[in-house]
Amino acid sequence: MENYSIQAKNLLESIILDYELVLKTIHQDDFYLKEIKKIRITINSRIRKISDLAEIKNNYNDSFFLLVIFNEDYFSLLNEELEKLDLKITKDGQFIKIDKKKLSYNQVMTLVDDIEKIKNKTLTKCTKAKSEPVIRARTALENDFIDPIVSRETSNKCEKLLESTGLKIEEITKRKIKDILGTEYFKKYQNESI
Repeated sequence: MENYSIQAKNLLESIILDYELVLKTIHQDDFYLKEIKKIRITINSRIRKISDLAEIKNNYNDSFFLLVIFNEDYFSLLNEELEKLDLKITKDGQFIKIDKKKLSYNQVMTLVDDIEKIKNKTLTKCTKAKSEPVIRARTALENDFIDPIVSRETSNKCEKLLESTGLKIEEITKRKIKDILGTEYFKKYQNESI
């Protein structure tokens, strides 16, 4: 009985679950969060990251990011940098509320590019996962542990598993891209993809 493809099936299912978890962490907010986290400020001739000066809080359901400033003296420096990003801010004591802007199509597409990169890495993992049991079956065949029919059956089953996994990953990716882009931008994306 051919059991080698079970290993491939389990590995591929695990890879799909991991992929779905990674995609759940990607949101439109990530675009400006990355931009905000890139901010560097010079204080006393030392370059400081924004995370050294303030805590960045984000609730995906809110219409703003919240910065909790560690020292009010940093406000003017942070304000200057945030204005360069063309973000509307409101100061309230040691808090800075940064309004979330509607992203342009090109800005959201940078997130789609990130998703595509993750998808491609995932597909590469799938190919490796499919190959392992096939190689094991070939080795078993060479050492006369199994007959050629079992080896061929393993190879065929693993190929079918890889194919169906690829289709699942494409479907998961399409759903996430639609979620990230929203209806309006998704139509534009589909038109450009044709």
